[in-house]
Amino acid sequence: MIKITEGDQNLSEQRAEWADEHTPNAIVERDAHYYYHQVLSSPCLDQIVAAEGPYITTASGRRLLDFHGNSVHQLGFAHPSVIEAIERQMRTLSYCTRRYTNDRAVELAELLVTTAPGSLKDNARVLLTPSGSAAVGIALKIAFACTGCHRVIAFNDAFHGATLDAASLSGQELFRNGMGPMLPGVAHVPPPSDESSIDRIVSMLKEDRYAAVIAEPIRATTVRFAGQHAWRRIHEACDQTGTLLIFDEIPTALGRSGMLWASEHTGITPDLMVIGKGLGGGIFPQAAVIGRDGLNDTGPTPVCQLALGHYTHEKSPVGAAAAIATINTILGGQLVERANLLGSRWKSMYADRLLALPGVREVRQLGLMLAVELADPEHADRAMYESLRKGLSFKVGGGKTLVLFPPLNIETALLDQASETLIDAITHTANQPSHAND
Repeated sequence: MIKITEGDQNLSEQRAEWADEHTPNAIVERDAHYYYHQVLSSPCLDQIVAAEGPYITTASGRRLLDFHGNSVHQLGFAHPSVIEAIERQMRTLSYCTRRYTNDRAVELAELLVTTAPGSLKDNARVLLTPSGSAAVGIALKIAFACTGCHRVIAFNDAFHGATLDAASLSGQELFRNGMGPMLPGVAHVPPPSDESSIDRIVSMLKEDRYAAVIAEPIRATTVRFAGQHAWRRIHEACDQTGTLLIFDEIPTALGRSGMLWASEHTGITPDLMVIGKGLGGGIFPQAAVIGRDGLNDTGPTPVCQLALGHYTHEKSPVGAAAAIATINTILGGQLVERANLLGSRWKSMYADRLLALPGVREVRQLGLMLAVELADPEHADRAMYESLRKGLSFKVGGGKTLVLFPPLNIETALLDQASETLIDAITHTANQPSHAND
């Protein structure tokens, strides 16, 4: 079986037990019949019939607190301000064809530039795309064009998307297995977790020429942060060698980390930043690339002379309206500050209790990115399914890390309720037999 690192798989013993407990309804069966089967999707757990606020409701009658949400629900599901913005825009201008622009797309670009981190603020340019993977591809093209080089440093176990170019950067076998030759020139190295790994990255940059280093400033799937020292050294080496630093903030931007941009934790500003997922308010697919203004007309083949990606829905007025409403709601509701305060409260109240449980190795928290790492991947899988039975949904990352991403506007009482559910599930499943050697 392929080693699963990005998420929980549907080929495990626990999924088989879940299937035995639940008779699939007609929609789940039709889904399994018509869709290609993949280890992270079809066959599916259940049918969702409603999603609102922090809850999803399934056809089998479960009402689950969803702390998974594919990292799109900073505002929860079906937030009224986003719905209103989308409905209003659909009635005025629903689509913008290539060669033209529209007020919403320009307003979004301006909002992204004026709120960008560090030296990008008021000194950046934007490209919009309909997906995060497409935005990663755009950032890569900019780096190639500006440097005249086509080699990239990426990190083991990172995830940047599932399209062939993004999967080439992703350091996970799951998204590369069976794909044959991937994008050439990509060097995967261990993430900068200690001085020796940082030294290796810096040495590579000084010894050979690279177009870019691409990284998640905070590894979303496991909530790991390398620290400011690591990023400062890497950034300095990039500057010295003319290498662009690309931060992939697709799952971590827009307040999730307790800052509007996860890049702000690093103490440095990247040359390019990629955002997506929650940008569309958990409703509309919308992503973007934000980069230094100077990249527009520098390099062997200036960006302004290239067709980087005229996507059919590039400057979608509806997608832009959703994104504007999302950002304004996050800023106006002070949800960035709330994520920081509520996350810190969670750690102070629950970290020691969690660490005292059997099988718990580490507890990590940045904003409302919450992670409980277990020693045993099978224990993690059991705890996830037990939590689902008790009304809580979350992601398993890195094979054994329980990752909880609640909406930033989650009620404190609901976060406490979810934490108690998690503690009960970890405790209940700690000493169950393992199927690893069956």
